[in-house]
Amino acid sequence: MTQSDKRKNMIKIAKLYYYGHMTQEQIAQMMGMSRSKVTRLLMEAEQYGIVQITVHDPTFNYERAAEILKEHFQLKIVTIVPSSGSAREVKDTIGKTASRFLNEHLFDSIKIGISWGTTVGAFVGRFQTNKSLPKAWVVQMVGGTYSQSMHMDGQELAKGLAMRLKCSFSALQAPMFVHNPELRNLIMEEPETIAHFRLISNLDIAFVGIGSSNYKESVIFKAGYIEENEARRLYSTGVCDICGHQIDINGREQDQDLAAHLIGISLEDLARIPLVIGMCAGSDRTASILSGIHGKYLKGLIIDEIAAISLLQAEGLEL
Repeated sequence: MTQSDKRKNMIKIAKLYYYGHMTQEQIAQMMGMSRSKVTRLLMEAEQYGIVQITVHDPTFNYERAAEILKEHFQLKIVTIVPSSGSAREVKDTIGKTASRFLNEHLFDSIKIGISWGTTVGAFVGRFQTNKSLPKAWVVQMVGGTYSQSMHMDGQELAKGLAMRLKCSFSALQAPMFVHNPELRNLIMEEPETIAHFRLISNLDIAFVGIGSSNYKESVIFKAGYIEENEARRLYSTGVCDICGHQIDINGREQDQDLAAHLIGISLEDLARIPLVIGMCAGSDRTASILSGIHGKYLKGLIIDEIAAISLLQAEGLEL
């Protein structure tokens, strides 16, 4: 099926579902495809902006919700953006918000940490400034994924942000995970790596993506670092991902063996950064956000309305 045919099918299925009020099962029978494929095409129709769903809710107070979450979790900053539009558009809005925030907190010798992911990518892509900070540094916090599906790699993001700030950047010339822990130790002993991690240990602010609690969305599984059965087992215990670390709801590392293969910021260094901004959208990030907060790694949040509602509900908080 060509991309043009696929798009036509998305539009046809969306019209049958939203205008014709047909069930997904009825559409599957009419179109001669599985119900799961109908579901997937409807989701993609939202992602590509073919379908745009708007829920008018004049009662949701973004500023009040942000203040409640900020006080409840003792965070330095919480900003909530609307969830309207496709997933890509929501991430773009989060990116623009993060861009404004960084612009307001820039200073001459600032050291900025960058993780990886599509939301962090939206932030870097949207960042604009009229300032030039030659004494500043942008630092890659975790190694590269080296996977075709992982197009928002930390090295490219660090480089892109540094170009916009006209400052230096430090790339971590290593994969996020290596198969042999001894190789990881050797890489960590290299003078270039030591200098890089010296910068990491002195970051002023960091922008990190917040991984899903769904193992199929985890970087370690999608990039092929562990098999599906191992990913399913690990995530069935409530594990979430932050900067490559697999942590539980209390923020504790759950797989020390896997951590021994990771080349990236330590949880101790992450917790020491004065301001770590977690960025994400959707209800499937709730457990991950809580894990990052309970571990004292996240000091701020820029999230969408759905993530905020999910957090409020999980904590029993009322607007």
